[in-house]
Amino acid sequence: MIVEKQVKSILLTCGETSGEHHASRVVSAIKEIDPDCRILALGGDELERAGAEIRFPMDRYAVMGFSEVLSSLPRFLALERKLKAVIESGGISLFMPVDYPGLNLRLARTACKAGVPVLYFISPQVWAWGRWRVNRMRGVVDMMAVILPFEERIYKKAGIPVIFAGHPMLDEIDAPDEPKVPPSRGDSFDIVLFPGSRRQEVGRLLPPMLGAVRILKDTFPGASFKIGAAPLIDRRELRIPADLKEYVTLSEDGVADLEGASLVLAASGTVTLQAAISGTPMVVSYRTSLFTYLLGRLLVRLPWIAMPNVLAGRRLVPELIQADATDVRIAEEAAALLLDGDRYRRVSKELLGLRDRLKGMGCAAAVADTALRMAGGENADSILP
Repeated sequence: MIVEKQVKSILLTCGETSGEHHASRVVSAIKEIDPDCRILALGGDELERAGAEIRFPMDRYAVMGFSEVLSSLPRFLALERKLKAVIESGGISLFMPVDYPGLNLRLARTACKAGVPVLYFISPQVWAWGRWRVNRMRGVVDMMAVILPFEERIYKKAGIPVIFAGHPMLDEIDAPDEPKVPPSRGDSFDIVLFPGSRRQEVGRLLPPMLGAVRILKDTFPGASFKIGAAPLIDRRELRIPADLKEYVTLSEDGVADLEGASLVLAASGTVTLQAAISGTPMVVSYRTSLFTYLLGRLLVRLPWIAMPNVLAGRRLVPELIQADATDVRIAEEAAALLLDGDRYRRVSKELLGLRDRLKGMGCAAAVADTALRMAGGENADSILP
């Protein structure tokens, strides 16, 4: 008698660029282990290239901030209804939400009621705000796969099965042999600008970053400036003013430019950690709507916004928030780093030291193995080491 192989089917939901990027490596690893596994996704081009079927294009839902989400509420509600219908269809072996808790926790509850196991990849930032979400996860999430070391303790304490997979960026960015050396004032060197992965971020941060370029090019005549373009950003949003076209170029792969960059001007977000594990000093900026900022001040318990500072437990790199994120202040902080050789070397060395805190099980392979085992019917107790 021929026994027909059961084809696994995974629903994966991403809501923003960095989550999709990390999830795409997991999808590639799943496909390498089990090419027949079917992966349906809320995502974008990167997930599709990895082998997922994009049922819901992510670029329609990439917004930032409380007020911006409220204005897009009808679209989000329609998306949620459609995703719940997929979960309840009876054809899903595993639901794998990726960060994005506002939507994903409600979908996890639906999956739980439908008897679909849930592997939550990349924890919501419960350590910064919304610790109450941990209680919501208990009972609806079968396993957490976390990428930051202190997250493992939070979920173990809450009684939620968890693995610390390690940070996926360690698989992508090799450690340099030694900390970076500061350029001399007259040297040729690169400064990379990352104004954000969402249109609202770019609109608020690119102008002051370009203003900082105008100031820095006079202090550092050998400097070249590159704008790192996030995948979901329309290149027309990244217009370079005529007076800066001699100095500024648009990079299609800004993250790859980190290896050769001497400094990064970055929006708060994933790129700050990418810069950190490449040993690249940075100036971090954050601007959002006044409503979002004031609400965040009430909810967020951490004194820092940049992940390198969160991991270090202190202000390792400069942070410029809201009204402080001006062209003059960005240029001042950048020049202060570049002109103080001892500080520059110390910052680069300490950033590289963060890599050791982020090591785990080999993220993509560990999460892919866990996903396939759960999709095949194994429970958390049999999977945990």
